[in-house]
Amino acid sequence: MISIEAFSIVLTLSILITRIATVALMHTRLARESAKFQTRSAFTGVGFTTSNSEKLVSHPMHRRILRVLMLFGNAGIVTAVSSMIISFVDILPPGQKSHMSR
Repeated sequence: MISIEAFSIVLTLSILITRIATVALMHTRLARESAKFQTRSAFTGVGFTTSNSEKLVSHPMHRRILRVLMLFGNAGIVTAVSSMIISFVDILPPGQKSHMSR
């Protein structure tokens, strides 16, 4: 149960972080749709190969925002996956039998 709650918290924080980063990129005069796409791309680590992304990494503030997003994205994915694995695995103290085994 705790792992499902942890997964929900990680998911909520991920959405919040990407929205904050989108606003930060918009404040550097990047269009809203482009900022949303680049934020999600950097956070998830996929699709970050467009010509527009090449322009982003040439700006020092964009690089800093995207670097933090990539770090949080990797940490969030690891946390979410481990939370889901723990929620599916029945962890019992030594000597105690699972209710699943008969």
